[in-house]
Amino acid sequence: MRNFYQLKILGIKKETEDSTSVAFDVPSELYETFNYKPGQYLTLKFSINGEEVRRSYSLCSSPVLEEPLRIGVKRVKDGLVSNHINDNLKAGDTVDVMPPDGRFFADVKKDSYKTYYLFSAGSGITPILSILKTVLLTEARSYVHMIYGNRSQDSIMFNTELNALQEHYSDRFILEHTLSRPKSNWSDLWKTSKEQSYRKGRVDTDAVKWFVNEYPPYAQNAQYYICGPGTMIENTKKALKSIDVPEDRIFIESFGGSASVDTTKAYENAKLTAHLNGETIQIAIPQGKTVLRTLIDAGKKPPYSCEGGVCSTCMCKLTSGKIHMNNNLALSDKEVEQGYILSCQSIPLTESIEIEYE
Repeated sequence: MRNFYQLKILGIKKETEDSTSVAFDVPSELYETFNYKPGQYLTLKFSINGEEVRRSYSLCSSPVLEEPLRIGVKRVKDGLVSNHINDNLKAGDTVDVMPPDGRFFADVKKDSYKTYYLFSAGSGITPILSILKTVLLTEARSYVHMIYGNRSQDSIMFNTELNALQEHYSDRFILEHTLSRPKSNWSDLWKTSKEQSYRKGRVDTDAVKWFVNEYPPYAQNAQYYICGPGTMIENTKKALKSIDVPEDRIFIESFGGSASVDTTKAYENAKLTAHLNGETIQIAIPQGKTVLRTLIDAGKKPPYSCEGGVCSTCMCKLTSGKIHMNNNLALSDKEVEQGYILSCQSIPLTESIEIEYE
């Protein structure tokens, strides 16, 4: 069972009109506990309106810099926690934080010679920024090619920091912005396409193919990191596969955003047998409840973080019966074939199901 620790907020910075970065102070006795790899996330716990809620936010700080742990949080329409963080948190507050976790990270080594392709959109920049800074600071022979999609110039998170990195590492770091609704002024009418500081459009299949063709790898050992909403990820992965990028060189972190609506119906009051923390639990799954929520409402303590099908903290193994996952942005096809499920997204399709938390 992974524990939460109370961390004090060192500072809060407004990054854009609808996003904030939050820096945490980690006491010296917890340095080892909160050690992390570039690309991983923190899970935060709050009590809002009398209910415990958890959300996971990627670290945008770098583990090789002497800087505090920092996350980026973009306001989401009707987002309970993201709005709470943007509206209410302040320096000096304490927050319950779980140690860093996550399977999306770069294995950065001093002697590596690689080309990193980084694809991000919106708040997907947060783990990508951590990877970017760590690679540039650690791997002196590696190159980074990055394309970052946003709505307009005003919505670019960490813009000042990105510009500083681009200037300092101009020989090894290429950054292209693509904007779906760029703001313009009269002077733009006389600029040539080369003088524009951005590309118009989204991070879609055409943009990805153009980007890789425009900036071929310096080092043939290339890796591709993608983070953003679901549609952006699907388009980027599709484009990379069309130019024969091997699957094992593509690394993905999804921030949701799928447009499809899942209408799968659960088996009503299915019997759940769960093996958790040395206990065998037998309980009915009420209509509309996931496996995870059923256990939580019964007073049990299953592992979980985001409840969005993104982080894989709630992963368990289905040993009998059938389930449907409403969303799966964390498990690989191979893991699903082996019987692993996300309990926060799983609803029963059979009269009974049995699961085991490892």
